[in-house]
Amino acid sequence: MALKIPLVQNQIEKGGMALKILVAGNPLVRGDRLALEVAERLGEKLRGIEFEEIGSLDGIQENSGLYIMDVALGLKKVELVEDLRKLQTKQPVSGHDFDLAMELKLLHKLGKVGKVKIIAIPANYPIKKAAEEAEALLKKINA
Repeated sequence: MALKIPLVQNQIEKGGMALKILVAGNPLVRGDRLALEVAERLGEKLRGIEFEEIGSLDGIQENSGLYIMDVALGLKKVELVEDLRKLQTKQPVSGHDFDLAMELKLLHKLGKVGKVKIIAIPANYPIKKAAEEAEALLKKINA
């Protein structure tokens, strides 16, 4: 059961480009779907911003200026992470151990992605607070 993240075409200002935010998460896992729920709430509310749900980074075309929204452990508030070295990864034992952080670091090392900015939402954060903080951060980014 996928969440419906509205892509509102009229958000794009005359002749302008929408800021695309790739949204990661698993809608079936309670602790991993918060970013998807935030995007769903903000989808029609924020002008000039388009949200796209992703399952992985396969086929990512952008090489720089990539924005991703996902949940993260150990945060006290919604944050913009601009340095991939700040992302903690665990030593993979199998292919199932590759999370978004590991995938981003690997793609960056291979030159497949350049500058990446992550809108990191604390895991298990209240949805209302997450949406409010993400909205404020996205308005700053898109100003």
